[in-house]
Amino acid sequence: MSTPEYYDTVFSQNETYLCAPEDSPYYPLWAIILRLIKDHVKILDVGCGPGQFAELCVKEGHEYLGLDYSPVAIKRGVDKGFGDFCLVDVQKDRSHFKGDYDVATFIEFLEHVPTDLEILADVPPGRTVIMSVPDYSSLNHFRFFSDLYQVIRRYRSLVSFYSYDILLVTNRGQPARMFILKGTRRCLQTETDQPEYLY
Repeated sequence: MSTPEYYDTVFSQNETYLCAPEDSPYYPLWAIILRLIKDHVKILDVGCGPGQFAELCVKEGHEYLGLDYSPVAIKRGVDKGFGDFCLVDVQKDRSHFKGDYDVATFIEFLEHVPTDLEILADVPPGRTVIMSVPDYSSLNHFRFFSDLYQVIRRYRSLVSFYSYDILLVTNRGQPARMFILKGTRRCLQTETDQPEYLY
């Protein structure tokens, strides 16, 4: 299981996280997500990393709060000066989820935690949720999704989805896909609406 120390090393040494956001291989993904956020809003970015997406958000006119459990990521985000950042492990502390924001983003995050459904369930009903998840396995992934319907099936009891996109990417030189979904956090209505655990 990944630790803050592991991600401290990644964020300190991997060029992917040291370059300008426009030069990052994640830029096409971030561009799609920003197109899904039409008005100037307050964004809560869960698993924010070292501030590259934050820079793009602020330049687009959005207010931004990023959460991460890597001290290196948070320091780099603060040093860049785009948005606000908080060092927190949302697997243990989700008090920021109750704050004043319009959109919660989970970009390349939900596959990295065993408690993805519990975390997503703590987003208040009515908030917009945007997530991206991959179709490939990795050492630090607890799950991956073979198709878009599998993503919808896992999270539909928590989010009413109304928009999606599929981004073609590469993983270790092989073609891969990133599923990007937008919806509204909803309340569980009945026992049959309980989350489905698909691994």
